[in-house]
Amino acid sequence: MNTKTKIALTIIVALSGSISGCSTTNPPAAAPEIIQQISANSESALFDETNPLFTVSHFQQASAALASTTDPKALDNLLYYFRAFSYYGPTDDLQQSDYVGLSNALKSLADSGLLNRNARLQEQFAVTLYRYLADNERAAQLATLLPQLNNQLAQLTTSTSQQANDYALLETLKAYGFLFNVSRKDVDGELNTTLIAANLNQPLLEFATSENSIRAEQDWPKINAYWALALYRLALPGSEDGAATELELAVDKAVADIARQDVAQRGNSAKDTYSKGYHVNTFSAQERCQENSDICRVPELTEALPIEHHCSESLFILAQDLNEQELAESCTKLTSQESHFHQVLETQQQATANDNNEALRVVAFKNWSQYNYYGQLIFDIQTDNGGMYIEGTPSKPGNQATFFAYRQFWIEPEFAIWNLNHEYVHYLDGHFVKYGGFGHFPSKMVWWSEGLAEYIAQGDTNPTALKIIKRDIDKAPTLEEIFATEYKDGVDMTYKWSYMAVRFLAEHYHSDYVKLSQFLKTDYFEGYELLLADLTQHQQQFSEWLTSQVAQFDDSEEKSKPRLHKQNRYAYRDYLQPQHLMQDSNHLHF
Repeated sequence: MNTKTKIALTIIVALSGSISGCSTTNPPAAAPEIIQQISANSESALFDETNPLFTVSHFQQASAALASTTDPKALDNLLYYFRAFSYYGPTDDLQQSDYVGLSNALKSLADSGLLNRNARLQEQFAVTLYRYLADNERAAQLATLLPQLNNQLAQLTTSTSQQANDYALLETLKAYGFLFNVSRKDVDGELNTTLIAANLNQPLLEFATSENSIRAEQDWPKINAYWALALYRLALPGSEDGAATELELAVDKAVADIARQDVAQRGNSAKDTYSKGYHVNTFSAQERCQENSDICRVPELTEALPIEHHCSESLFILAQDLNEQELAESCTKLTSQESHFHQVLETQQQATANDNNEALRVVAFKNWSQYNYYGQLIFDIQTDNGGMYIEGTPSKPGNQATFFAYRQFWIEPEFAIWNLNHEYVHYLDGHFVKYGGFGHFPSKMVWWSEGLAEYIAQGDTNPTALKIIKRDIDKAPTLEEIFATEYKDGVDMTYKWSYMAVRFLAEHYHSDYVKLSQFLKTDYFEGYELLLADLTQHQQQFSEWLTSQVAQFDDSEEKSKPRLHKQNRYAYRDYLQPQHLMQDSNHLHF
């Protein structure tokens, strides 16, 4: 039996077993007043964490009501309740049976025909799918509902362009993209197996090919379809050697053929639609765009970053949209921590030998979406991350160290650049402490680099780290384990525990910590390793210090705050959102 046959049989068995088991749970009978209670709430009242309807019991009753109601207005109210509950309700308390009850109600609704040509209900249906069923444990329930998603995409393709239809089309396309964005992170998981088996690329390709993917002379439907197809492409199982598989090449070709037809009619506008929608969301970067210049366009630097601002002779910012106050504030944040860095490590502000980095370039984009697009095509970097520092080759004359960053768009109207201080420490560390470029030393550098960056950036106040330390204090890693940290060990080990180790040494064994930095500066790795081994003798004191830090940390106020279950902030792109479909009280998301 060949590999493809095995995969196909696995999918069929998984689906048949899952689907057959999803209709055995009968929802409780709906209390007569549940629809009236929900209908009595305005849209804004529903989206309020204090709403008394946000209980598991009310959720169950609403599912039962959804399964038995035929009135379109009541159905709309119920589905909007589920949307609000997904953000503000106690979703962590829901059991698998609750999800089965909701999915069975959605299946009854789909089978009833009430969704046909009802744009508002189609919009609500799509949102409910991706807010509740994008999970391996819910894949069986999702499988029975995907035909309805395909049906309404086909219906909306031929609909007229007006607000209700456009909202429904947008949320339907989002549903494909959001589902794949979750599933691609576990390619062998039940969710991904279910989505790939459903051949969801076909309705998306048919839609992207249609003339109606350009709607009222606007290309937002086509670019959203490209984005969903890009995430489908990322969700496909890859080859062992990293080479593109037959299925991956097939979807690349299908989308490229659509783009060529579009370019023939719309020129560079069509190239940008393909570049933003499909190319950068498959993380294909600059070289491949240049190879496919008939459908892909590399923007000019000044198009993305029209602002250049110099903080000092050793630091300048290229920005997309920062104003004068924001530029000044960013400069102050960066330069103010330099003295602390030099004080902690006693560098005497002397650079390492053979380091030709004269100035750090900070590239600040408007948000992650812009970073994802321009970062790949202009700077040829991988952007499936939260920003990065690239040191380059310090010994090369004219080398330009660069920190790629973006606004913390999720805290607006407050202003901050994500990881600004943390990443600047990487530059200072590379320029004044560590000899050579990134990867010069063979091991035991992750804790140093990331722990130091966190320590200088956060100081002694780091509640994010202490929350993790408090949670995991009973299984705290040893100093020896922290010193051996690798990036594959995860975010908590890389940043939180490394921060604690650096802070402990800086506070209690400062002279030894400085000596470690001097060994790195003089390229004496053997001495660095030997001193690390010697520092592990302080393990008992480190453990006691961790316990005392946890005892002093008060997170009761944080725990008392209502939790908002936001959509993953990196899941969507700002340039995909049509301007005429904004989030008003009838179409809220977070």
